[in-house]
Amino acid sequence: MLSPSITVVDTLLTQAFNETLKLDSYSERTGSLLIGKLPEDPEWLIMVRKRVAMLAEAGAGWTRDKPDIWGSVLLQFTDYASAFGGVAAMQQAGSITTPAQWRSLLSTVLVPQAKKAVAATDVATRGLQDHLHAFQNVQPLLEESINEGWAELSGEERQMVAIATELTHLEDLVSSLETSISSGMISSGQSIITSTAKTLYNVATAVGESFSFLSMAASAFTVGKTYYDLITNTEKIGETLRKIGELQLKASYAAQAAAGTKLVLRLVYDLQLTLGQIVDVTPQISTMWRTEQQKLEAAIAALDAGADPNTLFDLFSIPTANANWTAINRFALAIPALKTTVGPPVVLDPQTPMSFAA
Repeated sequence: MLSPSITVVDTLLTQAFNETLKLDSYSERTGSLLIGKLPEDPEWLIMVRKRVAMLAEAGAGWTRDKPDIWGSVLLQFTDYASAFGGVAAMQQAGSITTPAQWRSLLSTVLVPQAKKAVAATDVATRGLQDHLHAFQNVQPLLEESINEGWAELSGEERQMVAIATELTHLEDLVSSLETSISSGMISSGQSIITSTAKTLYNVATAVGESFSFLSMAASAFTVGKTYYDLITNTEKIGETLRKIGELQLKASYAAQAAAGTKLVLRLVYDLQLTLGQIVDVTPQISTMWRTEQQKLEAAIAALDAGADPNTLFDLFSIPTANANWTAINRFALAIPALKTTVGPPVVLDPQTPMSFAA
C-alpha cells in the first residue's frame, strides 16, 4: 500500500514533539541562567560566567532556528497528503486508466514529492546536528572551569558533594512531574498547561541571611493539573529544598558556589540528551519517506513490466492509502495547533522551601 502505518508515523511525530518541548524549555533556561559574583570572586567562577554566556548563545540559536527546522518536517506531510489526494481524486473520477497515464502521474507528481520530503527531513536532521554540536562545544569548557573550582576547594569536597547530590535529586523530582504528551492528547486537541518554573540558588550565610548566586527559569508543561499543584503536593520536594538549605550552612561561600555550578553542567547534559533523541527520530522519519518513494518506484517498475493497473494492489488500494494520508496529515496539523493555557508560576528556593508561588 502506498502509505505508511498511521500508528508508526503518529508515534514518531509525538516523540519528536515531546523532545522539542523539552529542548524549548532547556534553551529557555540557558537564556535566563544568571550566575552572580562572590565577595571574593575566584578566577574559575569568572570563566564559568563567560562560558554560560556561550551556552546561552547556543540556546538562542535553537530558539531562532526551530520554526524552520521543525516546521519543515511537519510541512512535508501536508504537501504529500495534498498531492496524494489529487491522485486519488483523479482515480475516482476515472481520469487515469492506462499504464502510461499511471506511470506519468506517479513519476511526475508523487515521486518528486516523496524525494522532496526525504531531502527536507535530511536537511532538518543536519540542522539539529549542528545545534547539538554547538552545545557539545561548550560542555568541555564549562566542565574545565567548574572542575577547577572543585579542585581549588578540595578541602570542602564532602560538603560540596552533599549539596550537589541534593540539587541533582531536586532536579530529578521536578522533572518527573512534567507531562509527556501522548498522541491521543494531540489528536483530541487537549490543552497543555505551561507554567514558568524558576529555580533560585542563593549563597547562605551563617547569620541566616543569603545573597543571590544562581537563578534560571523555564517553561514546564503539564496536562490536567497545573505544575504549581503538582509541586506543592509533593512533600519530597519541600524536604529536599530544606535539606539543601541546611547543608549550605556547613560550607563556605565558594564551596556553595562550586556545588551550585553542577546545576549548569546538568543542564548541558540534559540539553545534549534531548537534542540527541530528536536527531535519532528525524532519520527514522526520513527512512519512512524513502520507503514511500521506493514503493512508488516499485509500482512504476511493475507497470513497465506489463502489470494491469486494475489488479496492481498499490493502485487499486489508493483510496485506503489516501484515507491514511489524510489521517496522518490531520495529526501533523494538530501538533502546531495545540492549545496552551498559562498556569501559576513556581519558585524553587532552598532558602524559603515552603514558598512555592512567585
